[in-house]
Amino acid sequence: MTELVITIIGLTILLGFIGNVLFQKTSIPNTIWLVLFGMVLGETGLIDASFILGSASLIGAIAIIGILSDGGLHMDLKKVVSNGWLGILLMLSGLLFSVATAIIVLLAFGLSIQTSTLIAVILAGTSAAVIMPIISPMKEVSERLKTTIFIESISDNFSIVIALVMIAFLSSQQALPALNPEELLKGTLLQLFAGISVGLLFGFFWAPIINKLKKYDFSYTATLSVFILLFAFAELIGSNGAIAIFFAGIMLANAHIIFKSLFPENEFQQLDEDISKTHSLMAFLIRVFFFVFLGLIVGLPDSQYIIIGLIIVLLIVIGRAVYLQIFSALHLVSFTKQEKRLACVMVPRGLSAAVLGMYAFSSNVPGGEAIVQIVLSVILLSIITTNIGLFAFRPKRNPQKEN
Repeated sequence: MTELVITIIGLTILLGFIGNVLFQKTSIPNTIWLVLFGMVLGETGLIDASFILGSASLIGAIAIIGILSDGGLHMDLKKVVSNGWLGILLMLSGLLFSVATAIIVLLAFGLSIQTSTLIAVILAGTSAAVIMPIISPMKEVSERLKTTIFIESISDNFSIVIALVMIAFLSSQQALPALNPEELLKGTLLQLFAGISVGLLFGFFWAPIINKLKKYDFSYTATLSVFILLFAFAELIGSNGAIAIFFAGIMLANAHIIFKSLFPENEFQQLDEDISKTHSLMAFLIRVFFFVFLGLIVGLPDSQYIIIGLIIVLLIVIGRAVYLQIFSALHLVSFTKQEKRLACVMVPRGLSAAVLGMYAFSSNVPGGEAIVQIVLSVILLSIITTNIGLFAFRPKRNPQKEN
């Protein structure tokens, strides 16, 4: 049994690497191969899903720490503020339309308002991990489109925050309609404020420490360890560990700007690249193993959930085409016709949605099984849609701009 587990671990890492190579050549993310590998493991009985199901909450927590710390550490607020107003507009439009569309579809299929809203929030944001490696190397599209798509793709970090607060309420058996709206708003704001405060304070005090420790070998492991400790501490005091992790990462990534403005006489360098690379490696390993784990636990989604996922994805694509055309008519965007088509199909959902779906399931949220199956269906179908659209609409040259 030990030899089998070790073999599967080795194959999983190798499959993740091969999937990345194929991604660079074909733009097909390794997510699909990893989930399919997990499904094969489950269907063939090589790994008993029930054997590892008890570890779902732990695996979900580790994944949350990995993706949010990595997301925070890669968020350059200066770039977002100075170059990203159009991306922010597209992000807000995408979030609102995606949430509204998913809720309507899910309610039409008989899901409760609580479950529908949670799924809609989980699926609200696009995946930067899928989009950026696709669009960054493209020389046929403008830098303006790349920046806009990048800013939009960080939206899943913010939808994670909202989803986690909802999961906390629903897992405590508090139905949203039964809660007093004032009580719900107060509880949500308290969760957000506590998590943001703990994270920002930690990042502020840890930044100068790691700046002095960077001369020592493997100092980046200290930041990794304190992220884990921060998550545990925040949860222990009744705050939200995931929110704290995310905002701690943002503070560390932008601390050089803050400290230089507060203490101009002190030398403070930007976050060491080794720390960023270490967290990127950790995020890669988490992504590889988590998608295999997800395929193993969920298996092939029921046909009903696949249909729901397909309808949601298609409506999101259609909606993007509509509001991008409106923005174009109002002269808010100046993309070429081909670029607008390309932007319409850039709708992949990824690791964040997968982790939140599994986290809701492992937290015993009502309707957890339906949540994780619908989320997995949308992830796979949105990635397939993006790749089909990429082959169909990728510009062959740089045509003249048209509004």
